[in-house]
Amino acid sequence: MRRRYIKSERGSIAALLAVSCLAVALTGCGKTVEEEDTASDVIPVEAQMPAAGTLTLENEFVGMVSPEESVYVIPMVTAEVLSTDISVGDTVTAGQELCKLDTEAAELQLASAEAQYNSAAAGVQAAEVGYEIAQAQYDSTVAQMDVQNEQTQRQKDLTMYQMQMQIDTIDNGIEDINEQLADLEDSKKDAKGQRDSLSKVKKQANEYVKQAQAAYNAAAALEGLGPAQIRYQAAVDAVTALETPGVTPDPAALAAAKKELESARQALDAIKLKLKPYELDLQTAQATASQTGAAYEQVEAGIASMEDGEEQLRGTLSDTYESKEQAETVKNLTEAQLNINTDNVQDIGKRTAALGVESAAAQVNSAKVGAAGAKLGIESAEYQLDMYTLTAPIDGIIEAVNVKEHDFASPQSPAFVISNKNTMTVTFGVSEGIRSTLRVGQKITVDRNGKLYDAAITEIGSMIDQNTGLFVIKSCVSTPDDSLLTGSSVKVTAQTYRQADAILIPYDAVYYDNSQPYVYVAVDGLAKRMDVETGIFDEETITVLSGLSTDDVLITSWSANLREGAEVSVQMKNGAEEGAEKTAGEE
Repeated sequence: MRRRYIKSERGSIAALLAVSCLAVALTGCGKTVEEEDTASDVIPVEAQMPAAGTLTLENEFVGMVSPEESVYVIPMVTAEVLSTDISVGDTVTAGQELCKLDTEAAELQLASAEAQYNSAAAGVQAAEVGYEIAQAQYDSTVAQMDVQNEQTQRQKDLTMYQMQMQIDTIDNGIEDINEQLADLEDSKKDAKGQRDSLSKVKKQANEYVKQAQAAYNAAAALEGLGPAQIRYQAAVDAVTALETPGVTPDPAALAAAKKELESARQALDAIKLKLKPYELDLQTAQATASQTGAAYEQVEAGIASMEDGEEQLRGTLSDTYESKEQAETVKNLTEAQLNINTDNVQDIGKRTAALGVESAAAQVNSAKVGAAGAKLGIESAEYQLDMYTLTAPIDGIIEAVNVKEHDFASPQSPAFVISNKNTMTVTFGVSEGIRSTLRVGQKITVDRNGKLYDAAITEIGSMIDQNTGLFVIKSCVSTPDDSLLTGSSVKVTAQTYRQADAILIPYDAVYYDNSQPYVYVAVDGLAKRMDVETGIFDEETITVLSGLSTDDVLITSWSANLREGAEVSVQMKNGAEEGAEKTAGEE
């Protein structure tokens, strides 16, 4: 529509010129009317040679200024503001204190955590002492068992030796009844000597039982087992009396009685735990005495057997063989019994002692876990205490202060807003078509109230903003000043569409026939229509992609009589230089 308006204006001017010329002819211009009509058939036109070059269009957008880096300092706790000396516009550095909050609650929490840790550390020390005691008890038990094992082995060897002697004696009796009878008598004497020896061992074992019993009784007396049992029974009787059906007890008295009962139970259990080693020692001594008694009885049986054998040997040789077989059987059974019993006692004793060590080790580990948890409590409390001092996370300018002395700071709202204005960001929106022409790093111009700033595109949005329907573009102004205020509006100018290696001609030299663009060129004094393919354009220039070359003489002026084959008089004028690049605002 604009182009038609311009052409109509040129047609009016041409009409006025024709009228003026006619008036001159009527007043005597030196030519006849016939001569004038002939001359008017030649159309005077202006023309130029098309130039090859590049056309670049610019667009203007409205941008919003914001700092490249802006942070909200939000309190992590709710507390009273004790002091703050920061105001809007102040310059702060990273780590600088902005305000102090009331730390009384956090300090109390830290003190409580430290007390819990100290208690837990003391528990670890106590558990370690308990472990050392359990380990010592285990070592003592193992040592005692080694001694007992040695004694048992000697007893076993003695018993087996006796059995073998008995068999040997029977063998000797087989060879010579008379000699065997004599040898048997000697063996009986030896057996009696062994019995005497076993009698001494038996007495010694019984003495060990008495000593172990005495040690247990002494330990029980020392630990107060009797008084503890009496105390526990008295506590049981007291609670039973207070809980008698039909009797309404005093709640305080009943609670005190139950507390005393629980204390008496714990004290009695602790004493029994301490007496456990003495009880094990007593049981071991009793087992040893029992084994010695059995050996003694076996020797006695051996003597009786030898006496029976003596009588049988006097009878028949076959009875002697029978005695030998019986003796060998007794030997095998006795050996098996002694080995089984000894192994069981050793295993049970060692396992019991090892369980005590494992239990003590578990208590140490549990105490260490508790101490570690208490240590974490201290670290948590210290972290909480640090939250009561607000510091600047970045270097920058204070944009907003939302707290004041004696007010309460809260995590629900930022206390301070800090902006780093060393680099400012300008954000603007573009259509999808223009977005495709932009690139990261492209230079643009920012205009703030007539003051221009150089900037570069840093980010091209890939999603449409739901509020504006445009793509968001971000750019960076590396040399801002005080004029670029946060939130202010600016004008952004950016090169958008660009067409290189095209023919550049005046915009008004193009005509349209049912949307088909065409131009007129002068060929041998005649106007010739040439259909062309056009590209981008601005108010003065349009690009031709095909249908025209730089060798053509392009008619650029307008005439109502201009048509295909019209005779023209060409006046050349300067066109765009070859290879020139033109930049203009997009229409």
